[in-house]
Amino acid sequence: MTHASFDARRSVSRFEQPGAFQCMILRALELPKIHREVFFLKEIQGHTFPEIAAILGITLDTARVRWKRARRAIGPVGDSGAMGRAH
Repeated sequence: MTHASFDARRSVSRFEQPGAFQCMILRALELPKIHREVFFLKEIQGHTFPEIAAILGITLDTARVRWKRARRAIGPVGDSGAMGRAH
C-alpha cells in the first residue's frame, strides 16, 4: 500500500509561532512613548499614516519615521532574543 506523501513544510506567518504576537507587544511597550503610540495606532488599531498624523498632530513624514524606528527597535517578530533591544 502506497501512502500519498505530502509536503509538511509550509510558509509560517509571523504570528503562527507561539507567543510571537505577545513578544511583539512586550517589546512595543518598552519603546519611548512617541514611537510606541505610532506603533500601536498603525499595527494594532490599523490606522493609516495620514490618520496617525492627524490623531497625534504630527506631520505625515514624522509618523512614518517614528513607525520605522519602532519597527527597527522591535526587530523580527519571531526573534525572542531581540527583547532587550527595544529601548
